[in-house]
This record gives sequence, structure tokens and C-alpha cells, in this order.
Amino acid sequence: MDKKAAVWLAVIVLGTLAIRLLFAFSTPAFTYDSYFHLRQVEAITETGFPRFQGELSYGGRDIRFLPFFHYVAAFFTLFLPLELVGKLLPNVLLALLPAVVYLIARGLTASSPGSLFAAVVSGFLPVLFSPNAFSVNSLFLPLVALAIYAFLRIQEKKFLTLYLIAFLVLSVTSAATFLLLIGFGIYLLLSAIEHRKPSRAEIEVMVFSLFFFLWVQFLFFKNTLLEEGLAFVWQNVPPQIVQHYFPQLSLFQSIVLVGIIPFLSGIVITFKSIFQAKNKKMFILVSFVIATTLLSWLRLIRFTLALAFFGIILAVLFALFYDETKRYVLKTKLARFSSLLPWGALLLLIFSSGFPAIAAASQQDLPTEQEIEAFRWLQNNTPENSTVAALVEEGHLITYYGQRKNVMDDQFARIPDIEKRFQDLNALYTTAFQTQALDIRGAYEIDYLIVTPQAVEKYSTPKYLSTTCFQRVYKNETKIYRIRCTLEETPELNASSPQT
Repeated sequence: MDKKAAVWLAVIVLGTLAIRLLFAFSTPAFTYDSYFHLRQVEAITETGFPRFQGELSYGGRDIRFLPFFHYVAAFFTLFLPLELVGKLLPNVLLALLPAVVYLIARGLTASSPGSLFAAVVSGFLPVLFSPNAFSVNSLFLPLVALAIYAFLRIQEKKFLTLYLIAFLVLSVTSAATFLLLIGFGIYLLLSAIEHRKPSRAEIEVMVFSLFFFLWVQFLFFKNTLLEEGLAFVWQNVPPQIVQHYFPQLSLFQSIVLVGIIPFLSGIVITFKSIFQAKNKKMFILVSFVIATTLLSWLRLIRFTLALAFFGIILAVLFALFYDETKRYVLKTKLARFSSLLPWGALLLLIFSSGFPAIAAASQQDLPTEQEIEAFRWLQNNTPENSTVAALVEEGHLITYYGQRKNVMDDQFARIPDIEKRFQDLNALYTTAFQTQALDIRGAYEIDYLIVTPQAVEKYSTPKYLSTTCFQRVYKNETKIYRIRCTLEETPELNASSPQT
């Protein structure tokens, strides 16, 4: 890497980090699912082990997950407060992604400018621009990009070592690592169709990766596999909210989330590389795109993760598109304007990726400070063995801030009758009958019900809350009700008429 390119790459990385941190520190809140991971880091800091036996989630349950990301975060809590690590670590990791994408693109093209534009695209992917998310994906995505870069240069010993290290870490970071394995399988299929024989090193690495990954997953998830069978790969997500985790976005929405210009340029380069040049390295990249699309369609990986990975590949392809475009311009009468091409490309990327990324960061789904204050209130003002009901996405706020049992959160694995539980929780907010609410209260031994502005917007305020069985004990924008009755204690209630 020449010195000028290194300086520009540093500017891109630091600029990406600065913008991400600006949004991250504009509010103390994290995204809702972040609180599960924060609590696991907190447990590792205190005991050295994650909470595989969650005493608060679902009122008490066993849960299994790959903990490497949480141990990395716990290490940094030796020097910094947990919530500061939660803001810094994911954004630093994702700010390094452009550097890895630059290396991949530089290996495919001799052009530093094109590779730098690829870095810009990956740094401002709208689907990844959620600076308040404390997520495993913030480690997984840079690592998987590093593994791809090393695999493309697998014939060199140092890159073989780099790949093995990256893959070993990936295998204990996220089960989504099997995306690489499916990509390898599609790469072998495409190679067979084109009568291209993969190298011996590639085949050996693929076989090793497959068996090592399966071994690690069996160690962590064998009980889940034995209990749920192959259904465990669908994560036990209730059918009613499958659409939330695997949304059927329109083509236009999906394109906006990865950037319109990178998407269009990716189509052009993919066509030329596969059907004309038939570049081997392009076979590998396109194999990963096909794998991601297939797994997303089968609902085996979250849609946002699929789009993020797809966006990374498109960023690499944009470097090739820029080079192709530059070579074409130099052969035409527009050659005298070629010095304006980088500025034109930058302007296009600002409008197609930069502005949508800023918009995505501004529209993150976060709890408000008033909501967080209400959940904190639970810890000091309710009995320790209390069970609290809130929306599914708010379940981790109960366990993290309130230190109380929740009825439900978004960790669905190994929970029996998950569909019924979800229906019952929804009924607490939608039913007009106090008797039904008290029946649900008895089934899950609920002591408190939280009604946040989000719940009111989603369902409206339940009518039965005006009765004496539900005592309002906390009120600001968020209301907390103590449930004082059981169904047996209210025989006079008429189940056929709504309470007002």
C-alpha cells in the first residue's frame, strides 16, 4: 500500500468512526436487543462465565450461545465502564471493516482509488449504520471479511495461517459462520460447472472448516439439537413475528439498504466476470452472494445480516466497476475530464449511501431516557422475585435495568409453547376483558405490567387498567401497574363484557 492510499484509508476509517460515535453518544440508550449482550458481559465480568442459566429471562431458563464476543467486551471492561465499552467497541470494530474491504478490493484490482471507494461504501452501508447496537455482528462481519481476504490468497502460507485464525474465532463468535461453508459449497459447484478444479489447499481448508465448525456447534448446542431437532436452526421464532426477523422487503427497500449505486455496479461486474471473464476470485465472491441470498430466502439467517454481508461484497465489486469505468472513459473523447471521475463517484456515493446511512442512524429504534428510568425504578421498588410483563422487545430492559423476571424476550430458543406465550403476552395489551388479563396473570405469575409509549402506539392503552385490580405505581410517559387480584378473587366480574 502506497503512503498516499494509506493516508486516505486512515481518513476513511477515522471519519467513519467519528460519525458513528457522534450518533452513539447522542443518547445513552442502546438498541433493544443490545441489553441481552450487555448483561452477558456483565456476568462474565463478575463471575468469569456467561449466564447460560438465565434466572430472569422467561422467569428462569437455560440458554446457549457462542460467547467469544462477550469475552472480548468483558476484557475491555477491566479498563473502562461497561456502557462505555458498549458504545466504543462495536463502532471501532465496524469502522475497521473499510480497511479489510480495501485489502480485498486491492487484491482484485491494481487501482488504489477504486479500492478506496470500496472502503467508503462499506463504511457507510445503511443496513449496518446502527451506532447504538451492541451486537455480535460488529465482530462477525469484519472477521468474515478478513477470512474471505485470507482465503483469496490461501496459497501463501501467512494467509493460510491468517484464515485459520479468523475461522477459528468466527466459529466461537457466531453460528452464522456456516454462511462461509455454504459459500464454499456453491463455489465448488460453480467450479465444476465451468470445469475449473479448485486447488488442493482450497479443498483441504474447506474440509477442515466444515468439520471444525460442526464440532464447535455440537459442543455448544447439542442439547438444543437433541430437544428440537433440525427445527433449532429456525431459532424457535414465534410464527407471529417471523415477519419482523425475516421481513419480505421490496426490492427497492433492499437496494436502498445496501446503496443504489453499489447495487447497480455490482450487477454489471458480476455479469462481466462470470459470463465473460470468468474470473476465479469473482467465482468465490459471487458464491458468497448466492449463499447469502439462499440462506435468507430459507430464513436461516436474519435478513439484516444477509443484507449487510451482501453490501460488503457489493462494496468490493464497486472497486472493479470504478476501474472499468475509468478505463472506458480514457478511451473516449471524455478522457480530458477523467480527473473529475473520482469526484463524480464520491458525489454519487454520498447521495446513494452516505445520506441513507445518516438517515438510518437517526431512525434507530431505541428506548427513551424516560422509559429507561421506568425500568430502573423496578430494581429498587419491587420485590426481588417479581415477574414483570412488557413488550417482547422490552424484555431485556426488565432483566438489565430492573433486575427482575420477564415474561418474554427475543431469546426464543428452547422455550416450549413459544407461540402461545407470545399470543398471551399480546392479549395483555389487546384484550378488553379483565378476566382474560387476570387469567394470563395467573398462568405466568405476573406481578407488574409495564405500558410504554411504544406499547400504546402499537396496541393502545388496555381498557381494563382502570379497574381496582390494577394499581398504577409509576407514571411518566411510561406507566407501571401492580396487579393486585387473581381470577379466583374476582368472581363477580362478567367475562362477557369489557371493563371500562
